[in-house]
Amino acid sequence: MNQLHVGLKRNVKPRSKPCLFIHDEVPDIAQTAIFDPRKHSLDIFKDMTARRARELSELLYAAVPEGANTLTVRNGKRALAPLLRDARRFDTIKTESEEVRAMLDDLLFIPELRNALCGTRNVFALKKHTVILARLDRAELGDFACLVLGFLLIQLYKGQIVIPDLGFYGRDAHIQLVREQRLIAGVNALSELPLQLRNAVVLMKDKYAAGALSDDAETLAKYAGLIPHTNEYNDFIQHSIA
Repeated sequence: MNQLHVGLKRNVKPRSKPCLFIHDEVPDIAQTAIFDPRKHSLDIFKDMTARRARELSELLYAAVPEGANTLTVRNGKRALAPLLRDARRFDTIKTESEEVRAMLDDLLFIPELRNALCGTRNVFALKKHTVILARLDRAELGDFACLVLGFLLIQLYKGQIVIPDLGFYGRDAHIQLVREQRLIAGVNALSELPLQLRNAVVLMKDKYAAGALSDDAETLAKYAGLIPHTNEYNDFIQHSIA
């Protein structure tokens, strides 16, 4: 199922059914699996394909501030993808590409990332039929580490994804989650999202707004098929921004 929650008062919670929930804080829920990057590693290269390697390369470069579509970045993406396809661990990848070497150095410099990417013990099982809570606290780990870990978890998990702050994690590559009907997400404002992903999520059938910006409320009203200046339209706007 797809759901979009918009506004400062949005309330996106983990489902009682199997899902992957990613947030800075996670609720205390019985009979759930909790991913802790300090304790767990991820089996990233199992069943790696050329497509997955290309997508992962794109996402890793999207996590860095200079990850714009420059020639240097494009060359780095192209060089990294085949290395990921053929690798078994991040810390054994050998390359003469300066761009890729810099990316790998950034990934392996952070202890939590190095453990999650290269650890061989306590490999976390991303079981599709389990409620998984991933506590990725940006205040503790930093934005870069949380982005990378979030991207990896999203790519590896094949079930329902729940992300209360898609404005932080969302990239155009995640449009695939919308197509597959498995994204429940929240944003403070639609403008937080890259354009293609924004266009995809506003087409979701189930959209909710609470404490939304007036511009976002009007956008949601338009996609709900409401006629401006009618009572129904005005009530929708007031309810969305309240």
